[in-house]
Amino acid sequence: MTENGGNNIKDKLGSLRESYLGQLPAKIKEMEENCAALKEDTGNEITLKDMHRTAHSIAGTSASFGCKAIGATAKSLETILKTVIEEKTEINDKILSRISAHIAALHDSIKQPEYGTIENKTSECFSLSRGAVEEGKNKTVFLVEDDPFLLRNLEIQIGHFSYDVKAFERLDDFKKAIKKSMPSAIIMDIIFHEGDLAGIEAVQDIRKEGKRIPVIFISNRNDLDARLQAVRAGGEAYFVKPVSIANLVERLDVLTTYRDVEPYRILIVDDEVELAEFYSTVLETAGMRARIVNDPLKVLESLIEFNPDLILMDKYMPGCDGQYLAKVIRQTEAFFSIPIVFLSTESDIYKQMTAMRMGGDDFLTKPIDPGVLVSSVSIRAERMRTVRSLMEKDSLTGLLNHTKTKEQLDLAVERAERSSGKCCFAMIDIDKFKFINDTYGHPAGDRVILSLSRLLQQRMRKVDTVGRYGGEEFAVILGDTDAASAFRVLDEIRVSFSNIRHQHEGKEFFATFSCGIAAFPGCKDAVTLGSEADKALYAAKNTGRNRIETA
Repeated sequence: MTENGGNNIKDKLGSLRESYLGQLPAKIKEMEENCAALKEDTGNEITLKDMHRTAHSIAGTSASFGCKAIGATAKSLETILKTVIEEKTEINDKILSRISAHIAALHDSIKQPEYGTIENKTSECFSLSRGAVEEGKNKTVFLVEDDPFLLRNLEIQIGHFSYDVKAFERLDDFKKAIKKSMPSAIIMDIIFHEGDLAGIEAVQDIRKEGKRIPVIFISNRNDLDARLQAVRAGGEAYFVKPVSIANLVERLDVLTTYRDVEPYRILIVDDEVELAEFYSTVLETAGMRARIVNDPLKVLESLIEFNPDLILMDKYMPGCDGQYLAKVIRQTEAFFSIPIVFLSTESDIYKQMTAMRMGGDDFLTKPIDPGVLVSSVSIRAERMRTVRSLMEKDSLTGLLNHTKTKEQLDLAVERAERSSGKCCFAMIDIDKFKFINDTYGHPAGDRVILSLSRLLQQRMRKVDTVGRYGGEEFAVILGDTDAASAFRVLDEIRVSFSNIRHQHEGKEFFATFSCGIAAFPGCKDAVTLGSEADKALYAAKNTGRNRIETA
């Protein structure tokens, strides 16, 4: 975070605090009036609860804004009122005197509030920020291998997956090139004529110069000593020859592909406007998106519209207790599994457990340190994303599953209809896949599926959708694309896939796919698109395979 960015956040938090402090005199005056009413009617439970709620609110919010003295005084008053309410204590002059004294102390404390350094507290969470990383622009790979045939073969195979491969047969040429430019990754053989560990030593020299480039080692050696040396040199992966292209590219993708991670969406439900803004500022500074709901009765509308990864909810709100609201949310099927984190000054562990049994997942006690808030929310939100991913994605390829792909097709058609636009749906099926499984085994078949899934993900645009429809079938949704353009893109992928060498127990084999394309608005809806693409796919199968047909 830049110094200027940090100052902007400090200014915003400072403004929120000043706004909050400006409202305190009215709240304290209200408590004074309630205290006077209690002297006239000592059994007025409604007045007591109103005072308790106000004290509770001031205790949590003041401490969050760094006003510790105000928060401590309000907390003490809250405790007194809470005891009176829960134990149904008869209010006498002594209790009224204690309540009045605390209200007076509150009144005095806001005249000259002691400010804590909320900016220093929040700065601890800034280092946790921005889960998203800018997508890497440089996809160049340096491949170093002294066997010219294997070097050329790997260069071609890796190149099919949209990598710019610079091949080096000699270590000296590699060392000269690395001084001029930085690749996204290095694939390095270990044995050269300079020595049995010359490749590892070359990588160690690069590390000494301070260059941190992901390295994958390949070698005929499969002994522990070679592997240990490779790890010590900073190797991220180690493959024994003959190298499986599918496995090599999978690891290369992990090391070189930087995708923007969608920020966590956090719904904040809190009737305290300034405190909700405070939480929102802290979370947004940490790279998340936050939406505030100050009226808890409007939470269902925001849940549907915002689709949050987590709900951050105050437990005590006028007219709607947080724990009952959590139970309502849990009874709504679409939001049954969404994490709910309670925020409250409630320190009674039994009451916290009761709230969690009603539907909460965690309970954070106010005042909450911003770093702890960010960490707790991030952990829960990430877990929610993982659960959603398991529900929506294919376990082998990580692509969207059949159900989710059909949902995306419905959305794509709706968008095209609204904008009077176009879209295409393509169905892809690997040719003679049963023969591949029967001949080379199911693990080899899985590697073929993985190779095609990666090729599709790398070649398609970010706005396109790629899903595994089932077995050896894939589906691709291309927004704002006509049939001719879809055909051109997918045919290039078809040619590349047909040239990939697949390995199995020292043997090589090739695989191909057939594809059918249907287009909207030629096909009037998502159901027709799917049906017509399926017909086109089988037309491609019946006319020779390894081809594409359009509906």
